[in-house]
Parts: sequence; C-alpha cells; structure tokens
Amino acid sequence: MKTAGIIAEYNPFHNGHQRQLSFVREQLGADYIIAVMSGDFVQRGTPALLPKHVRAEAALRCGVDLVLELPVSASGASAELFARCGVDILDGIGVTDVLCFGSEEGEIPLFLKTAEILQAEPETYRKLLKGGLKSGLSFPLARSMALSAYMYQEEMISDHDAYDQFLTEPNNILGIEYCKALLHRKSRIRPVTLKRIGAGYHEQALIKETAPSASGIRSWLKGNRAGHFTGTALNGFLPEASLKLLISSQQNNSLVFEKDLDLLLAYCLFSETQESLCQYLDVSSELASRIIRMRNQYSGFLQFAALLKTKELTQTRIQRALLHILLHIRSVPDVPGYARVLGFRKSAAPLLSAIKREGNIPLITKAADASRILSGQALRAFDETVFASNIYGTLLSAKNKKPFVHEYQKPVVII
Repeated sequence: MKTAGIIAEYNPFHNGHQRQLSFVREQLGADYIIAVMSGDFVQRGTPALLPKHVRAEAALRCGVDLVLELPVSASGASAELFARCGVDILDGIGVTDVLCFGSEEGEIPLFLKTAEILQAEPETYRKLLKGGLKSGLSFPLARSMALSAYMYQEEMISDHDAYDQFLTEPNNILGIEYCKALLHRKSRIRPVTLKRIGAGYHEQALIKETAPSASGIRSWLKGNRAGHFTGTALNGFLPEASLKLLISSQQNNSLVFEKDLDLLLAYCLFSETQESLCQYLDVSSELASRIIRMRNQYSGFLQFAALLKTKELTQTRIQRALLHILLHIRSVPDVPGYARVLGFRKSAAPLLSAIKREGNIPLITKAADASRILSGQALRAFDETVFASNIYGTLLSAKNKKPFVHEYQKPVVII
C-alpha cells in the first residue's frame, strides 16, 4: 500500500488541486491520498470561504481518500508552523510514504539543500543572518539574504538572482518549510513537488483555459456575492463536484468573507489592553501599542489590518495576529498530538485500519470523545479548534438564518 499526503486549504478546491491529485495517482502510483486540511480559518488570517466539512466533501468527491484537520493554531500561523504541524500529523499517523506539494520551482533538490541549511544552521550562515538583523532587516528578509549569500559562497548555486526569486515565491516558501520539518523529525516520508502552472498564487484575474488561483476565485465571488449565480462564469476553473458545492453554498448564503469578522473583532479589540494583547500569537509589544493607539479608527477587519501595516509587518502577518486575538490563540503546540478525521471515502477502510495499527497519535473520529482521549497540549489545541469552529458556525448562522450546530454535533463526511 502506497500512501501520499498533501497539506492544503482547498479554499476552494479548484482545477490546480485536481491536477495534483491526478499526478499523485498516475505518476506517484499512490493507492491512497490523505489531505491534512485547514479547518474554518486559513493561513492568510481569515475565515475560510466555505465551512470545513463542505471543503472536505469537495476534496473527497474529487479523489482524496481521507481528510484530516489541521488545528486552528497552526492553520492560521506562519509558513514554518503551518508546515511543521501538517508534517507532524502525516508522520504521526504512521502510513504516509510521500508528501506532495505544489511549487513554482518544480524540482526537489533546491528545497532539500535550503532546508538542510536552515536545519543545521552552519556558523557562516548564522553570522550572515546576525549581520542582516543588526542592520535593521526584518527576519524574513535577513534570512533570505543570508541563505542566498551562504549558498553562493559554498558554490551550491550559481545564480544569485534566480535563487532570490526562488525564496520569494509563496509555494516555494512552504515547500522549504515542509522539507525542513521532515528533516527535523527524521521522517521516512519522501518529499515530492509538482510545478505549479497557470495563474500565480496571488493572481486575482480568472483567465479561461488557465489554471486559476484560489485568490482569483474568492475575488470573483466577492464581486458577485450580491446575487445568486449558476456557476457558468466559473466553469472550467473548478471540478464539477466542487463547483456544485460552491454554487449550493452561495445560493444558501453560506459563504464567509473577511467582513463577516468586522463587528466581532471590534468587540475583541476594545476588550483588550496593551498588556493583554501581547499574550496572543504574533502580537509583539510594538503591534499591541499600534492597535491601542489606532483602534478608534477601526471600521472593519481588512481596513484595520491595512491601517496597521508597516514596512516590517505585512498585511497578512497582521491579519494573522488579529485572528489570534479574536480566537484567543496564544501559541502553537510543539506537536499537535492527534489527527482528527473530517471525512473519508468508504473505500478507504483499509487505510483507516492501517492508521489505527501503525500510528503513534490518536485518531479522533468523534469530536465529543476528544476530552477522554487527549490531554495537555493536544487537548488544548483541539479545544481551541472547536472554539474557533463554533465562532465560525455562529457567523454562518447569522448569514444563512439556519440553526447553529455545535462542533460536537457535526458528523464525519462519508462518501
């Protein structure tokens, strides 16, 4: 049995994701595909467009065999923590042979070379990094410059500019972190990458006959959310099963956008002091001070994140910090300590049996059982995720006028 893992958001599931599944089946020969998927909040520090169980169903109908949930403290964290937690889950279930990720690079050697440097942190690299930080560079920029200088000095690259570009691409950044996490765990999982084609990661336009970006699809939906749509405009960008679920959700007024956080975040910000804000993940004392000074100018989640943005802090980083305030997230556990099932295909029964037999972390299929099975950091991460999903659920209920359903009452999706 060969099993492939994918770490994803599927926000929403589109043709690029379908291409990856086809590659894993046809080129890697995987018998089973496991997706570790972000729950109701994603790495941009925003709510997911669709509820996690809907996105899990889309993934299953399009070819994934098992969907596991990434805890919310990791799903809304930095690339390093997002990748580390996803890898920990795939490694912890004991059956994963390969980890496949999309990238702008398309070849694995450069990812491994870079990850090895970051993992080992040789003395020359540390000095270059320290010099960059002393000169006032932000940590991400100082790290990129130190990596580039070190790789060139050691004759591991021949083209500074090409490597600098490699280090700026969003999927490449995640790929480096996946490889670093695998090295750190001394995992037997083999990393494989598939070159991304079509629209760029942040591309907003939808161009026919071109693989879309999830950002472009969400942008189109924001612009057309006032009325229902048949999906014609999105034909060719999402697989049929995913598109049907998206259309149904839109027609039921069940798409969630950043603006749906506006009032709730305002309440949270005015409930905090500068000292209490510093408890939350990604909130420095400087950012806490800016929030307190500027909160009277608050008019919405995205507006306030843009207002707080500085040369050192990107808007995405600030969105993550604001999300952590809203959800009361203080840290990411060293290891998640469990794997929660969101959905599976009936044909994957042998896979579930193998995980129960080979895994070294608990497999949670019923949310209400977690308090009996988990303890310590694992239980805290699970409880934070339940709280976040209940917040998301209340936002959804307010929009679609349907009864709120507690996280403990939501069934596993079975296809």
